[in-house]
Amino acid sequence: MGTAVRRIPLDRRVCVVRKGRIDVRPERAAVVGPLVGLATSLGLFASVGVFSGDLSALALAAMLVAGLILGPFSAVALLYSLLGANVVIDVKKQSAAFQQGVLGLGLGTAELVPFSEIDRLEVQDLPLGDAEGKGSPLPVDLRAWDVVLVKTGGKHLSIGQVIAASSPDLIDEGFDRAVDAAEAVAALVGKPAVITAAVEEPAEAVPSEPVEGPALPAPGRGPVGVRPGGEAEGSQQA
Repeated sequence: MGTAVRRIPLDRRVCVVRKGRIDVRPERAAVVGPLVGLATSLGLFASVGVFSGDLSALALAAMLVAGLILGPFSAVALLYSLLGANVVIDVKKQSAAFQQGVLGLGLGTAELVPFSEIDRLEVQDLPLGDAEGKGSPLPVDLRAWDVVLVKTGGKHLSIGQVIAASSPDLIDEGFDRAVDAAEAVAALVGKPAVITAAVEEPAEAVPSEPVEGPALPAPGRGPVGVRPGGEAEGSQQA
């Protein structure tokens, strides 16, 4: 029977939870850029062969150099988007490995944290910065949270972020995803998960104030209107 795999969407990443291992890797859409770059590189090589008799040597050389630079980087980026991971937490190795970002490829290990040096996992508020004065404002307000591994020495290492629009349903859904990721990592490493982010409180009902309006007619009397001729309805006849 296969092992169940759980996927928790994060911002531009996905937390893949398996038995004994958690990978935080690029989302599946990350393959689009490398595929475009690889296709462009192959197109440049094909163009050099097809138009070698029509273009100048300088143009052919420029196309060849561009293809030689773009092709290898796109191939490595494609390989990483399919098989690579930003963070690998493995029970067998008893460590959490944070991968180094080299031109966005995530090659190499930036920091290796043994389970014994992990103090806790935290869900923190993630400041998005002040966008005022930097172009048109966003059409919606955003809330963001950061899932952070805290070492015993106090160092904070970000595992992933979650961003959601500031509407009640979306905030709850985004906050739940951040908490789920933190709790999954905490359960794997055997450490507590702590929420330091501000929790949205339900809005308190505000008592409505009485609305002042025109006085109602006295019981037994109909509303007083005005006929087209100007005579008041409901008035006593002389």
